[in-house]
Amino acid sequence: MARESNITYEQVATTADNLKAQGEKPTSRAVRELLGTGSMATVCKFLQQWKAGQTRQGQAADDTIDPSVARAISANIAAKIQTATSEATASLADMQAELDSVILENERQANEINDLTVEAAYHKEEGAKLAGQIQQLSADLIRTTSELDAERQAAEQARIQLAKSELRLEAVPRIEADIEKVSAELALERKASAAAREEAAELRGNIAVLREKN
Repeated sequence: MARESNITYEQVATTADNLKAQGEKPTSRAVRELLGTGSMATVCKFLQQWKAGQTRQGQAADDTIDPSVARAISANIAAKIQTATSEATASLADMQAELDSVILENERQANEINDLTVEAAYHKEEGAKLAGQIQQLSADLIRTTSELDAERQAAEQARIQLAKSELRLEAVPRIEADIEKVSAELALERKASAAAREEAAELRGNIAVLREKN
């Protein structure tokens, strides 16, 4: 069984008339909010009936108006339409001008974005190049540091060898003096040995002479 409506056409029509009298547009939502009850479907159905009645009333009023009055109303309406059209045309022109300004601004911003994109790509490429150069410089620094360490070690070894050589050179005069001293002692020993040999030979000669006498 269909559910009975809890609002009537008269309620919707009265509410719509009140809204129209207050200069407000009688919409389904406005009528529903004022009634505080009823479904939107029912309100819409009754409101359409009310609008149809308003149209018929307007047509009936037009049929009873004097032709001259109707022509004056038509002229007035035409003038208002022309004024509204002119205002709409001017508003449309203003909106078109604003739209053109927006389009130009968008194009300018698009160009700036494109320029920034190109510049960002350039800086990115330059950054990559600099990163490569930094990496190469870091490798060169490590290699140079290793070479310097090796050279410092070699220089230290050379200083040690030089110190040893200097010590040996400082010892040479003392060694030479010792050699001269030993050489002198050896010469003396040789002289003493020669004298001893001569003396021994002389003794052997004397012994031989004595043996012959005996």
